[in-house]
Amino acid sequence: MPEIVIRASARREIKAHGIYLEEHAGPQVADRFLAAVKETFEVLATMPRMGPLCGFRRAATRRLRRWAVQGFENWLIFYQPKRNGIEVVHLIHGARDIQSLFDR
Repeated sequence: MPEIVIRASARREIKAHGIYLEEHAGPQVADRFLAAVKETFEVLATMPRMGPLCGFRRAATRRLRRWAVQGFENWLIFYQPKRNGIEVVHLIHGARDIQSLFDR
């Protein structure tokens, strides 16, 4: 079974997005979102190089790849392939200025 490592920063972001959706769209949407996040992680873990490289400038973020959450394409998963799976670094809404978040 592929390994899925989720950094603390990503865990906080997942929780915050779930709370936001629950408050603004209802608990069913939040539940679907959280299930879709988990399912997308599982798919990425089986094919870790599926997402395109992000092309960030900093050495620490140069290997990051991105992929949209299935069914919630505005939310992007930023991750690094690992030998046997993935390491999820962030889950960010696509409307944010992503380049500036990673190139600081």
